[in-house]
Amino acid sequence: MDAATTVMQALTTSERAGLVMDFDGVLSQITDDPSTSALLPGTEEVLAGLAAKLSIVALLSGRPVAFLSDRASIPGVELYGSYGLEHFTENGIEVVPEALQWMTAVQEATRVLHQQLDNVEGIFVEDKSLAVAVHWRLAPDRDGALKFITPLIEGVIDTYGLRHEPGKFVEELRMPLEQDKGIALRRIISTKNLQMVAYAGDDRGDLPAFEAATAAGGHTLVVDGPDMAPEVSTITGAHFNGPEEFQSWLRQLNDTPH
Repeated sequence: MDAATTVMQALTTSERAGLVMDFDGVLSQITDDPSTSALLPGTEEVLAGLAAKLSIVALLSGRPVAFLSDRASIPGVELYGSYGLEHFTENGIEVVPEALQWMTAVQEATRVLHQQLDNVEGIFVEDKSLAVAVHWRLAPDRDGALKFITPLIEGVIDTYGLRHEPGKFVEELRMPLEQDKGIALRRIISTKNLQMVAYAGDDRGDLPAFEAATAAGGHTLVVDGPDMAPEVSTITGAHFNGPEEFQSWLRQLNDTPH
C-alpha cells in the first residue's frame, strides 16, 4: 500500500479524524502575484463534502485569515490565518491575545518596507495583517534582489524586534512569539480531541506542522512544486506532484465511504 492510500485509509476509518492543509501551493497554484492566488476550480465542493464527513477540515496558512475567508469561505471548513494567530469564527476574527502588543511594530515595519521597496522592479511587499512579507520572485535578477533587500530587512528586524522566516523567494517578518504551524496544529488536535490527523503543506513554514502531525501519530501530505526547499522535498510521507494531483487525491478521499 502506498503512502497516499495509507493516509486515505486512516482518515476514513478513524473515529475522530482531521485534515488540515496549507493554502498556497497546496490548494492553489503558486502565483507570481500573491494577491491573485485562488483555489483550484472544484476544490470548494470537495472540501465541503469532506467537512461533513471528518471531525475537522481546516486551512492553516501564513496568510491573514481575512484572505482565507475571502477565497475559501466553505461550509464546515475552519480557517486559521497568520500561522494560527488568527481564527475565523461566527463572531468574527479572533486573535491570540499575545499578538496584540506587537501589532504596532508590524504596522510600522510594513510602512517602512513599502516606503523603501515599492518602486523597486520585481519586488513586492505583502501586507499580512499580523506579519509582512517581501517577495522577489518577479525580480529580473533574483540573487541580486536578495542581496539588495537583505540589509533592509535586517535593519527593520533590529528596529522593530520582529523575526524572519524564509520561504520560496520570500522573506517574512513575524511577531517574535512562540507561534508556528506546529503549535497551531497541536492546539487543533487537542481542542478537537482528534485520534488521527493528516497535514498537507509545501514549504518551510509547514515543517513544524509536519513534525507535529508525525509526533501525534498522524500523517504528512507533501505537495511538491518548483523551487521546493530540500528539507521539505525529503519529508517522509505521501508526496503529490502539484496541487492538481493533490486535488485528485482529495476527490478520491471524498468519494471513499467514511
